[in-house]
Amino acid sequence: MTSHNRKWKEAKKDVVSKLAKEYPYIAIATLDQLPANILSILRKKLQGSAVIIVAKTRVLQKALAESKVDTTALNPFVSKSIAIIFSKKNPFELYSFVKKNKGSAAAKENDLADSDLLVQAGDTGLPPGPALSTLKAAGLKVKVAGATIAISEDKVVAKKGEKISKEVAEVLGKLNIKPMKIGMKILAVLDKDGKEFFTGAALDVDEEELFEKFVLAYQQMLNLAVNSEYFNDKSAEVLIMKAAMEGKAIKAAVDAASPASAPAAEVAPTPAAEVAPAPSQ
Repeated sequence: MTSHNRKWKEAKKDVVSKLAKEYPYIAIATLDQLPANILSILRKKLQGSAVIIVAKTRVLQKALAESKVDTTALNPFVSKSIAIIFSKKNPFELYSFVKKNKGSAAAKENDLADSDLLVQAGDTGLPPGPALSTLKAAGLKVKVAGATIAISEDKVVAKKGEKISKEVAEVLGKLNIKPMKIGMKILAVLDKDGKEFFTGAALDVDEEELFEKFVLAYQQMLNLAVNSEYFNDKSAEVLIMKAAMEGKAIKAAVDAASPASAPAAEVAPTPAAEVAPAPSQ
């Protein structure tokens, strides 16, 4: 058994060393409380663009050291329960992908609710008995409907950010409600080619917020260019349109003030001269 285990470790070490040389990005992710099915789903979804390797910490440390790749920045993160991801996706794409692909898990006492936890009214399928007291302990209004227990009305049993009580966790489990979102968390990524290193915190950006900031920055840049009359491929069209409009406005003002455009003044007719009669002789 010991011999087989040693061979397995050597084979795994060789695989890790080989992948470390081949892939441009190396990421370290934590496996804390990560269900095996979620890891399996991630592996399938990343197939072709990334490889996830799970092994003993000492095996991974030795493999990285023997790969001749400078993984010094990653070394502090290679500890406890972790996985190594060898990726073709850039660090931000990889982090975003892993963050979005989470699985559902049962709630435990003292877990923080990711959102308002709503238990809807309806038949629970549970037979009357101890379950009746359990449901009531979680604040649910229940009644016996035939051979099963029914919940009379919808109830938020825990609000977003609140700790989940023991009673609520037990009820959610009995109702097979899995409200917790659990996924792999990337701790750090090494960009071998760019010789850059990113922590998970640096990669954790809100894409929508970032996009809005880019849009705002673009608008501010365009306004500055137009107001300072600085021509570039974005401001030129706006400046030309602005100049054309200002030209028309100036022409209209000039035309309005020009004497030639003013209506001719009315001249009163000169009365005929009166001729005095010749003196009589």
